[in-house]
Amino acid sequence: MRKILFLLVLLVGALVPAVAQTATPDSVFVVRNGRIFSAYEVGKDVDNITFAKKQVAPDNSVVVDGETIEMKSSLVMQQDGMMYAILSADEGLTTMDEIFASSAYLMVVMTPDLLGEDLDFESFADQHPDSYFQVTYVDAKKMEEDDSYEPVEITSDDWADYYANGSLAMDIADKNLTLNLAVTPNDGVSNIAVNYNGTFTSPVSDPYYFNVDDTQSKTRAVFAQKEADGVTFYITSGNIDKASDLANCHYYARLFVPNSAMDGNDIDLQGNTQYELELHDQVTDVNNPQTFFAASGKAADATGYVSVLDRGDGSYTLVADVENLGQQSEKRSLQFYYKGTPMEYDLTIPSQYAVGEGAPVDLKSAAYTVDDATGLYTIYLSSKANVTTLEGMANADVVITVPNDFVNDDKTHGFSGDETNALMSVSYGGDKYCQATTSTAETPIALGGNAKATFNAGKANIDFAVFGMKKFDSHSLQGHYEGSITRLN
Repeated sequence: MRKILFLLVLLVGALVPAVAQTATPDSVFVVRNGRIFSAYEVGKDVDNITFAKKQVAPDNSVVVDGETIEMKSSLVMQQDGMMYAILSADEGLTTMDEIFASSAYLMVVMTPDLLGEDLDFESFADQHPDSYFQVTYVDAKKMEEDDSYEPVEITSDDWADYYANGSLAMDIADKNLTLNLAVTPNDGVSNIAVNYNGTFTSPVSDPYYFNVDDTQSKTRAVFAQKEADGVTFYITSGNIDKASDLANCHYYARLFVPNSAMDGNDIDLQGNTQYELELHDQVTDVNNPQTFFAASGKAADATGYVSVLDRGDGSYTLVADVENLGQQSEKRSLQFYYKGTPMEYDLTIPSQYAVGEGAPVDLKSAAYTVDDATGLYTIYLSSKANVTTLEGMANADVVITVPNDFVNDDKTHGFSGDETNALMSVSYGGDKYCQATTSTAETPIALGGNAKATFNAGKANIDFAVFGMKKFDSHSLQGHYEGSITRLN
């Protein structure tokens, strides 16, 4: 006849009958009809029932079957779309080879979307169906001395074969790694606990990565623009603090996700969930920036996923792992990870120019002429105020020529290209930078350049750049003007 017992776990030190007072500190009490019937020590078998006990690790330590191992080195890296945290019992280690040769080490591998999450083993498959984690602990000395030694290993795929339950949490913020693991093992399975909170080194790549094809870099700036139905994010490896400088970065990504999809789940690029993803490549051909695009229903050959988690406090977790991005024959791969509070996407740009890291110069006057025969616009920009004559513009800081075909098309056009591009030029510091003196010259004076010009009702919006000017130690000229402009003919 099966007995139905009600189990009640009571806190140690609570006022209970004598049988509870004499029980060991970690106990399970059996209650019948409102009275304590018996007490059992956690970890002891009672009628074929095992009340397993989780270990608790001291600070910056790993505990395996009651043995405490202090962790003295830590590395964090990203590789092949996975995040790695590796702890070692040896001090001062800074490379993977050193750690894997150390006396003992613990390695945690997980998909980036799991960072910052409190993972419960029992609910993991339902809450994170497309994610993965693995925990491995190796004692090199025991492995060398005992041929039967097996490292401790836990994975999200088969944990239930060895453990009754468990929890795992890993996060990376401000060069600090936090890692916690606790499990309840089945009979005959090693018990392990981890508690780490400390700094780390990054031997291969920063955990906040931004990779394009084989170019590995760091996510250095993220901007967010709230839309009516979602958020558009701008992610770049460029070291900038203004969204208006995105045009000066080698690469940046634009990602839109609706509010309904910002739950941290993977968005399959070939699936039905709404998204938009763009990679802007402004370094492969500095004169003609390229854009690689995919969107729901328009993914072409792009594969992989993007993921956005709105953390509810103004911060977000952004992940992308994409191959074959683009609508044309040329494709790009893109991977990035970011967790934090983005800067506001604000395109307000001051009217000024600068060479390299030099102090910016304010542009205070603008004028232009149009050659009616050729349709060529000549634009004069001056750091002097109220200059409205051709004579006054004789000493203009920057002079730009733009063919009529490129005016008001809201596109940036470079020096390289056909005969129309050959009419583009930017004059600065006594030199004229154009196709003939840069991309097609035997002895180029710069790598190249570009410009964009828009005119409307006496106002102008001008962007210009010259890259790698030899006269200025290969620094680049970058500038913008927005405001009133005077026509001189």
